[in-house]
Amino acid sequence: MNTTKKNKSLLSAIIAIALMIGGGFLLSLTINDLYGSLSAFATLSFALSAVFIYVAGTTLMGYSLRKGKHARGGGVKASNSSDNGERIVVFYSHEGVDSGVLLAFLLIAAGALLFCFNAQLLNPAWKSFLFSWPMLFFAIGAICLCKRQLIAGFIAVAGSVFFLIGKAAVIFPHDIQVDRLMSNFWPAVFVVSGIVIILSFFIRPKVCKRKHSKGNWIEEYSASESENSDGRINYRFVCSGTEQVILDPVFKGGSIDVTLGGLDLDLRRTSLAEGTTTLHVNAVLGGVEIKAPDTWDIEIVSKSFAGGVADSRAKYTDVDHSRKLVVYARCTLGGITIE
Repeated sequence: MNTTKKNKSLLSAIIAIALMIGGGFLLSLTINDLYGSLSAFATLSFALSAVFIYVAGTTLMGYSLRKGKHARGGGVKASNSSDNGERIVVFYSHEGVDSGVLLAFLLIAAGALLFCFNAQLLNPAWKSFLFSWPMLFFAIGAICLCKRQLIAGFIAVAGSVFFLIGKAAVIFPHDIQVDRLMSNFWPAVFVVSGIVIILSFFIRPKVCKRKHSKGNWIEEYSASESENSDGRINYRFVCSGTEQVILDPVFKGGSIDVTLGGLDLDLRRTSLAEGTTTLHVNAVLGGVEIKAPDTWDIEIVSKSFAGGVADSRAKYTDVDHSRKLVVYARCTLGGITIE
């Protein structure tokens, strides 16, 4: 079994390297050879496609390395004993490998491009286009799309492409009219917002279909639309938000999905049942704030990108460990806070 996983990881790594090399070659070909011989639209399309292909390669490389670590026995647990004789079990996970590999290869690509521009191996007219904040957001959107975070990826890519066209006006002064482009800014915002709202009704965020078990995310949990009763919640907001206070005697967990909105959830007037209660939280370009008692035993399992998840409650020693709330959090360009 481990041999098969290693072979799959090796194949994925080879494909990832091919994608990264292919993306770099296509970008060099576009800005050096195709520039001036093709239309502005075609040239920009090739350039952005090259960046997307490279990002796809880095994403696949992170995936293959993480799978390779699991095949070599990653994610195993280590245990020791505390002062009062209790056994403490710690699970080591490699979920952070993806983000680390992405950052490493993006930095390598940025450094290589700067070296090529300084050595005049690449057309200098493209330097301000490739090294700009819209291109950074395009790369973030491409990463989200490759990780199947479609709504956040679509928003980031669409917004960045709009502003990148403004940057491209410097490269194609006769083909792109900035004034006309900016006059269409708000119409474009309205169209993109409408498309995102429509997509949000058809694309269910993956976090609401996943449950965490000892360091691994597996496809088991699926929230029901009628689960917003009897201590169990199922909130989903798109371009909106609310404040909710849970008054049920026992909180039984559930799911929260927020896209371009926010939720303030107050759990200080309820309690936990004995054992483990699970709460799945997904925030895309939005925020979720959870107010919980300081004495609750809360474990956060986070799998986020360009977002933050934090437990800012006061730390007490008299925590009831017989009752635990496990928050499986995924955050993309947003924030999830427990206080």
